[in-house]
Amino acid sequence: MRFKVAVFAAVVSSLSVASVQAFPPMPQYLVDGYKTEKDYEPFLKTVDGLKMKCDVCHKPGAEKKARGHGLNDFGKVYHDRFKPKDFQAAHKDKKTDEAMKLFKDAWNKSVTEKNAEGKVYGDLIKEGKLPGKND
Repeated sequence: MRFKVAVFAAVVSSLSVASVQAFPPMPQYLVDGYKTEKDYEPFLKTVDGLKMKCDVCHKPGAEKKARGHGLNDFGKVYHDRFKPKDFQAAHKDKKTDEAMKLFKDAWNKSVTEKNAEGKVYGDLIKEGKLPGKND
C-alpha cells in the first residue's frame, strides 16, 4: 500500500511540475533577445530583480490554468500575437533562431499597443517599468 501511495505522489508531483513550467524558456528569450538593446537596459534590470520572471505577463499568484491564464493586460496583448505551438516546437527541436523570431515577432507587435490609460507598452519598458498591471 505504501508503495502505491509513493508512486501516486511521485506521478502527481511530476505532473504539477510539468504544468507549472509550460513555457519555462520565455523569460530567457526575453533577456537574450533584448540584452544588446540600450533602450531595454532599465527594463531588463527590473526583470532581473523579479522573484518570478513570468510576472512580466502574468499576475503574481494568479492561476495560470484558469481562463485567461492569469495574464495581466500586457500579457493578454502578447498572447493574442504569440504562436505557442510553433514556439514550443521550435524550442523543443533546438531551433533557437526560429523560436527567437517567433518570440520577438509577437513581442515587437505587442509593445506598440497602448494600455487602458493610453500609455504605450514600449514606452513603459524604456522607463524600466513592467508593461502590464499586476494588480
